[in-house]
Amino acid sequence: MNRNLVIALIVVVLAGGGYWYYTNQQQAAEQAAMAQKAAEDAAAAAKAAEEEAAAKAAAEAKAAEEAAAKAASDAAAAATDAASDAANAVGDAVNAAGQAASDATAAATDAASDAAAATSEAVGDAATAAGEAADSAMEAAGDAADAAGTMASDAADSVAAALDPATFDMTTVETAIDNSTLAEDTKATLKATVEAAKDSPEALAAALQQVKAALGM
Repeated sequence: MNRNLVIALIVVVLAGGGYWYYTNQQQAAEQAAMAQKAAEDAAAAAKAAEEEAAAKAAAEAKAAEEAAAKAASDAAAAATDAASDAANAVGDAVNAAGQAASDATAAATDAASDAAAATSEAVGDAATAAGEAADSAMEAAGDAADAAGTMASDAADSVAAALDPATFDMTTVETAIDNSTLAEDTKATLKATVEAAKDSPEALAAALQQVKAALGM
């Protein structure tokens, strides 16, 4: 074989091997770069997801805290309003009783004056009649006050019993909330809270305590 041909073949083989080696090295470098970039992208995505989750959790916690603060504020305001209404009602009752007593005294005085203008006997009869009328009026007023006090006490006892987890009664609790002076949205929230908690003793106790606070009990 021609020596030059052999040398040419050797050169061709070496050149082909060198090209193959270079090509493989380039592909390996490119694959390594792609793998590194994929890892960096995955790490960046994971970090972004973690930051987003943390921000969302913080926002939800803040919203829950604000909602709890508003509920507590509404309950305190409702309790204050209820106490004010009760004080006003007592004042009105006292004023009405005083006016009734004043009117009865004036009527008795007028009757006695008219009787005195007629005869002394008539004066005596009128005074007796006025005294009996006053006694009857006082007795009737006392009976009415006793009845009202008994009814109010019975109603309060019934509501208190219904708000005790041991003797809980959903209908009585809802009626007490509906008959209160609370805002409609607060009433709805309280009833929904009790309804949701009624099957869990611990949750029910907490819900009933919240209703008591709102009703000023």
